[in-house]
Amino acid sequence: MGTSSKKVIINKEYNPYILNSVVKRYWYWPLFFVFIFTCFAYVFLRYTKAIFESSSLIQIENTDQAKQIIDVENINTKNNVSSEIELLKSQLLFEKAIDKLNMNVSLFSKGKILTEELYLLSTFNVQPYSLNDSSLCNIPIFVKFENNKVNLTYTFNGVKFSSSGKLNSNIKNKHFNIIIKSSNIKEFQIASDANKLYFTFNEKGSLIERLLPGLIINPINLDAKTIQISYQSYNPVLCNDIVRVVTEAFFEYDENLKKQSSDNILFFIESQLDSLSIELKLSKDSLADFQRNSNLPDPEMAGSKLNGDLYKYNDELNTCKDELATLKLVSSKLKAEPNRLEIYKILPEMLGKSYESALSNQIEDLHQILEKKEDLLFKLKPENPEIKNINERIDNKIYSIKRSMSVIQERLTDNIRNLQLKIDLLDGEYFQLPAKKMEFNRLKSLQELNEKYYSLLTEKKAQYAISNAGYAPSSRVLSKPFVPEIPVSPNRKIIYISFFLFGLLIGIGLIIYKYLTYNEINSMDDLKKLLPDNVSFLGGVPTVKKNMEFSQIVVNESSKSRIAEAMRSIRSNLSFVNENAKVIAISSSVSGEGKTFVAINLAGIIALSGKKTIIVDLDLRKPKVHLAFDVKNDNGMSNLIIHHSSLDECIQHSKVKNLDFITAGEVPPNPSELILSDSFKNILEVLKSRYDCIIVDNPPIGLVSDGIPVMASADIPIYIFKANYSKRIFAERVIELFEVQQMKSLNVILNGVDSGNRRYGYGYGYGYGYGYGQGYYDDDEDGKKRRRRKKKSVY
Repeated sequence: MGTSSKKVIINKEYNPYILNSVVKRYWYWPLFFVFIFTCFAYVFLRYTKAIFESSSLIQIENTDQAKQIIDVENINTKNNVSSEIELLKSQLLFEKAIDKLNMNVSLFSKGKILTEELYLLSTFNVQPYSLNDSSLCNIPIFVKFENNKVNLTYTFNGVKFSSSGKLNSNIKNKHFNIIIKSSNIKEFQIASDANKLYFTFNEKGSLIERLLPGLIINPINLDAKTIQISYQSYNPVLCNDIVRVVTEAFFEYDENLKKQSSDNILFFIESQLDSLSIELKLSKDSLADFQRNSNLPDPEMAGSKLNGDLYKYNDELNTCKDELATLKLVSSKLKAEPNRLEIYKILPEMLGKSYESALSNQIEDLHQILEKKEDLLFKLKPENPEIKNINERIDNKIYSIKRSMSVIQERLTDNIRNLQLKIDLLDGEYFQLPAKKMEFNRLKSLQELNEKYYSLLTEKKAQYAISNAGYAPSSRVLSKPFVPEIPVSPNRKIIYISFFLFGLLIGIGLIIYKYLTYNEINSMDDLKKLLPDNVSFLGGVPTVKKNMEFSQIVVNESSKSRIAEAMRSIRSNLSFVNENAKVIAISSSVSGEGKTFVAINLAGIIALSGKKTIIVDLDLRKPKVHLAFDVKNDNGMSNLIIHHSSLDECIQHSKVKNLDFITAGEVPPNPSELILSDSFKNILEVLKSRYDCIIVDNPPIGLVSDGIPVMASADIPIYIFKANYSKRIFAERVIELFEVQQMKSLNVILNGVDSGNRRYGYGYGYGYGYGYGQGYYDDDEDGKKRRRRKKKSVY
């Protein structure tokens, strides 16, 4: 039979005494966890590489002053910045930017834990002249400076290579030709001794792949067309330089792209003018030659109407053919996977065409969908449903454009066919006119037609030249990049505060948890609430600050000590319980609650009052009385019960007058049978005749039941609880003694009450444990912990 302490009881009411006890016991937990987590924060910050960020703010702006003069918008004018943002994010622009930094070689410093890139912050640099094998790219080549010589070591294709040479001189081998330079040899030597220095030849693709993720492009204000270019890296100088070269590369690329677009349009117009000028000259020469040879300076007006109709139909025919040719050119550029820039270049080629309004809006819509696809591809994979959906929209739009173009092409073809039929009819009518007049009219119409187209293209050229001259990109840098001094991550202040608060919360949380799950008897009031009303409370035992390995009698040391006063108070209360009591049996629920200490000191205080008193150690499994009196346990109750020794041989005298004791004797294999035997009862009767008071140190009845009959038959049974040690569930054992064991009365002493808390009397701290081996043991969790450690009791 045992008492379990594993049941968790939640304190639902506020109890300041329990809280005070928990805080006193665990006050250091918040400080401990704060210290631990502060150390964690220090280690985290010490071995976490700082990330720096540099940024610049640019504004995209285009000024088209010519639009106010000729009412023609420049083809390069853009109303949104989405395409510019995508250009800034693109690998194409980033490659152009990195080319400006000349990062053919990267330098590194490898410590015991961290590896740092030494971009422009190194004590040495590498000047590469040639790399004979590109497979050596990205392979670390370690640099060691010893005895004014530079030693290089690296492993390539599983083979270890080494080379050496002087500082600032060529170092050649079959793989490369380089020079190691250093402006400060002393610092280079210190850095070489402190860490492992190495460098790598960079392969452009892998370098871009390594650096590009640090680039961040954020639109700040779409209405103001402002964009922030940021870069994050472990090297602050590298952050600044990358932001700077990306900004420069963007402006250069944007300017070149717009210039190329303008040049292409002007080149197209000029090539058309060159071709028409030749045709116009030939037509004029042909007409002049015909007039000169045929002596026909001015034909009759008879054929003027026929000539006008022919001119009109030829004009319409040429216009339709030109529009059909342009339509086929546009159709050829609509591929299955169209390029956004090529689609955008289609628009100027449709200027002035009859179907410009019908197709330009659709092509502009296609251009916007392609821009949106490029935006999504930076965040999503090609197999993403959203990408597939936008691809379907692109295909549908292309199909719609091609269908419209097919209708237009059919219309133009019909027009050409009809016009050609009309021209053929007019040509037939011309054959009825005199040959000279007909030829004159033909040459004249051809000349006028060429003059018209030449004038039209000349006008277009002038308009676009004015538009291009009036258009100027006015993009500018609003804030320049800088070399950051403070890292953006990790934030030391936030890390320390977070870890501090986290440690503090854990410590306080554990204290709150300990309070809520506090399962120990804290005070006499707690004990009274748990025990039945018919239990008598004799008082409390104070704390005695004295280092003792085992229980000892201390009431004889000072008659005015707190322990002596407490024991006299308990002795007085015993007289109220039973004035003629002879046998006092003392027990507890489990070991460690101090029943032996209370037994010997209560016996001592009774003996000091003049009564002849004897202590009987009935704890045959784990006897302690002999330790309290510092005697051997060779001869005691176990020997006496089985008649191996006489009573006089077992009775021993203490240093306290009137106080004798009988130890437990040798540990028997059947302690329960001995305690319940008639022999023990006879011995007890004999002792009653010799002594005024008999104090029986019973085994803990919360662990074993063989002490219950002794408690039940005693004149005054006493049950010991210990403050801040005994579990509340132990009170159920007392209730069981009344309800199951039919005990008529029981008296309680609270041991271990804080001596400063006079509300509840006195207490003392005392350690007592039952181990394994033969006999009983405490199987609660606290008992296990107590068995795992040996500690000195503080009284």
